[in-house]
Amino acid sequence: MFGFGKQKINADEISADMQKLIDALVCPYEYFPKGSSPDKVINAYEDAFAKCEMGGFTPVIVTSDYIQRNLVNTDIDKLKEQKEILLKTREFNAQNWFTNKLTEWKNELGTNWNETVGEVVCEKEDTSKNFSGFIDFSNSKSKECILAKIPTNEPWEVFASLPFGGWNECPNQDEILWISKYWYERCKAVPAVVSSDILEFSVPPVKDKEAALGVALEHFAFCSDIVFQGFDTIGRLAGKLMQSTVWYFWWD
Repeated sequence: MFGFGKQKINADEISADMQKLIDALVCPYEYFPKGSSPDKVINAYEDAFAKCEMGGFTPVIVTSDYIQRNLVNTDIDKLKEQKEILLKTREFNAQNWFTNKLTEWKNELGTNWNETVGEVVCEKEDTSKNFSGFIDFSNSKSKECILAKIPTNEPWEVFASLPFGGWNECPNQDEILWISKYWYERCKAVPAVVSSDILEFSVPPVKDKEAALGVALEHFAFCSDIVFQGFDTIGRLAGKLMQSTVWYFWWD
């Protein structure tokens, strides 16, 4: 396995989208061509994560299709300037943001709100401990991706370097940045996978049932489809959060 930033990559192997991503990030990375073993990617991530506290960086698996939705109209040369401006902006109150979103959902769902929340249920022991946002499920292999070592003082600053969101129902980049700060300080959630429409975080399980329901409500406010197209109820999502070390968000 080659070291970060020192890989000998066949020029015919790397896609134009991936090259654009590498040029945009300007940081050490490890490249994984399409069809790589997911275990190889995960092992590289875990090795980097074990070292990141000493290195002033946050390791993130980023897929080449990230470019297609999040950097397609971005001036690469201005990314560093935009990052500095974003980190200097006044952060908004994440709790107020969640409260406002949940109030909107309560009003929209009306009498169906309580049914949507449901009871906290841990249906079975969770055995899925790894990330999946970088996997092509048509063949269970890795998409083309890099493991980027993004220079950060705090993990949530990743989203100042990786613009994400602002399309469909996905929150805007600045909202994702400050919500990630809030979740890191509250739950130690660390950004780990970024694709075209998926975010995944590495995080310790939320052991307390009441706290898990509170976090699940925040997840619903942030990404309602994980309930409507996944867990069916917020309570079932809370049960998952009490067992899992991965937070998964997806917007279509």
